[in-house]
Amino acid sequence: MVKVEQLAAATFAPFGHVARAGEPTHKLIRDNKVKLSKSPAVFRHGDEAVDLALDFYEVQPERAPVRITQAERHEHSAQMFVPMSVTDYLVVVWDNNPCEGGRPHAFVGGPGDVVIYHPGVWHHGIMVIGKPGLFASTMWRTRNGRDVEFTDLPAPLEVLVSGSGE
Repeated sequence: MVKVEQLAAATFAPFGHVARAGEPTHKLIRDNKVKLSKSPAVFRHGDEAVDLALDFYEVQPERAPVRITQAERHEHSAQMFVPMSVTDYLVVVWDNNPCEGGRPHAFVGGPGDVVIYHPGVWHHGIMVIGKPGLFASTMWRTRNGRDVEFTDLPAPLEVLVSGSGE
């Protein structure tokens, strides 16, 4: 069973970025009617990933305990998830290849948390807790179709999240 922690920029830093409006710096523009937040997030990608893609994920909620059997990564690009209509969501990442002893880490994000996975970070697909959710996602794609790699986990992973449809 994996311990779940609140999504925060510092604890998620080895895997990518967490961005929120108002953090870390902001300024007022257009006669003080707009607050512009400048994120330090970098959207890295390799030279072969040349097409910026925009996708939408309509996600049904998970039931407790959440059972995970597969991981994925995008070796050539960062991948960003922007909550559009979300209450809480679950982010599961590994510090290395899960089939080679990588340890899982689980985070709960909220409606204001944008997640950007670093290129090559093993993760599970985005999941929502409690209510259905909608995300916009973007990443750079290669033209040879080698944008994603999947692996089956050696053993199922269970994540217990309160509010996940018990």
